[in-house]
Amino acid sequence: MNHDETELIKKFPVEHLVLGIGDVAEATGVSQSQLRYWERKGYIRSQEVGDRKNRKFSYKTLLKVQQIKSLQDEGLTLVAAVKQSQRRDALFDALRSLVDGRFTKIRVDDDDQIQISMGAFDPDPTQELIAQRTNGDWQFKLIPAEK
Repeated sequence: MNHDETELIKKFPVEHLVLGIGDVAEATGVSQSQLRYWERKGYIRSQEVGDRKNRKFSYKTLLKVQQIKSLQDEGLTLVAAVKQSQRRDALFDALRSLVDGRFTKIRVDDDDQIQISMGAFDPDPTQELIAQRTNGDWQFKLIPAEK
């Protein structure tokens, strides 16, 4: 992948993807009235637009709704599902922060081997930390840092 492709992966503007309440209901199987209830309870948030009657939801909220619904389908109460979803959100936010802060480039070879550069190795900045996936298995290695 070239520099432009790496930047596209790293900076894909998911936060700008917005959906109407009907779209979220259709995509998740959660009714519009349930979505309004969850919003009133503070479990999810919408973005007001125009006349304040239409609700727009972020892609991240769509994923949260799907996650809560899946947890409820597994037998959790709404409150327990929301708490579990909040814990997962915190973990995913930490993972996104790691990727945003450390991911510098990605390379895919012709044989589908993937190498992800995680930037300079902190104890030794002359080395670069690489995550490499070969045949589905991840390994980490240090290589001389590019200058």
